[in-house]
Amino acid sequence: MNAETIPIPDPREVQDFDPSSNASSSQLGYGEEQLDSLTLYPGTDCVLLQLKNRNEIPLPHLEPESEAAPVSSYLIADAGSSGFGVFASTPIERGDLIMRERPLLVYPQLVPFHRNLPPEHAYPELEEALSRLPTHRRESFFRLVNSHPEEPSRVKGIIDTNALHIGLLPGSTQQYAAVCKDTSRINHSCSPNAAYRFDLDTFSIEVRALFPIPAGSQVFISYIDPAQSRAARQQALSDYGFVCACAYCSLTGPELAQSETRRGLIARADADHAARDAALERWARDPIMPDDYINRVDKMYMDLFEAEQLYYEPVWEGFATRLCKACCAVEDAEGAQMWARLARTLTYAYTGKERGWAAVEAAPERTEWWGLRRRKNTHFFALS
Repeated sequence: MNAETIPIPDPREVQDFDPSSNASSSQLGYGEEQLDSLTLYPGTDCVLLQLKNRNEIPLPHLEPESEAAPVSSYLIADAGSSGFGVFASTPIERGDLIMRERPLLVYPQLVPFHRNLPPEHAYPELEEALSRLPTHRRESFFRLVNSHPEEPSRVKGIIDTNALHIGLLPGSTQQYAAVCKDTSRINHSCSPNAAYRFDLDTFSIEVRALFPIPAGSQVFISYIDPAQSRAARQQALSDYGFVCACAYCSLTGPELAQSETRRGLIARADADHAARDAALERWARDPIMPDDYINRVDKMYMDLFEAEQLYYEPVWEGFATRLCKACCAVEDAEGAQMWARLARTLTYAYTGKERGWAAVEAAPERTEWWGLRRRKNTHFFALS
């Protein structure tokens, strides 16, 4: 590869993928660890709990809180039976930032349950953490929905309802979660139009669009693994105290059966990615094989993602990568740019970075895959 050749990015390996986005009641509590480190970021109004006798998490240098203030592309309004929700205040394109905010609370998901205390105060570390917040931030926490009225501890009930899983933090072996003033208001859909991520550098939650969102439309994320069957999704969502009535959970008859089949295929989509990558390499150098032969399966899966409105994070990029490479191999610049554009915007939505896809989109003819088959074709993998 010469200095001017543009590499097509390898599919991102999703680390620490936990589709159970929120900390459910089964995840929080009954740990024997003790928490003793309550870090209040100066000027950020965010409390971080750390486990006692563990290596402390290396904390980033943070800009003033105003630098992480939410952008003005959303508003919080009445969402009917779902309570409050987050709505787009302006048209939002795929990959665009919808909101960015520092959490009220970041904590390890296994929190000790103190059996010797009254049930309503059985999580004193959480109560102590919240007491460190400024009054207006603490009030924001207690205004969040509590879908667990049977839980004696109001603090735990609110956390079980609203926490967002953020995974491992540097230096920690514990899974962490966060509770946010605005992001925790985003409702669930099994075909979400947005995704959130935790950015350690700014210690903030970012939410970006997975699909174009018209002004006035509600923003949705997924609380659970959306590639499960409807029955499994509903069971997982029972921890949140509601029955999902999104467009795909509301299907009946043949349409439901088709959706179930598509989601089953999506859940297993990456099982043989190594074999598909190897087959693509062989096809690119064998002009006897038809131009559209090798990537029919990849295009079928992209159609499944579109049909379910679900670009499943652990698997989608491998399919887009192979399709982009195939278009480059037959010198289909427009097709290559289309797949690179999709990969760029979706990668931005999931990671906050474009990972090199912008360069491929701008000049696919400079990639190492360009012209490998030395035959031209036109848009044979176009997204319909």
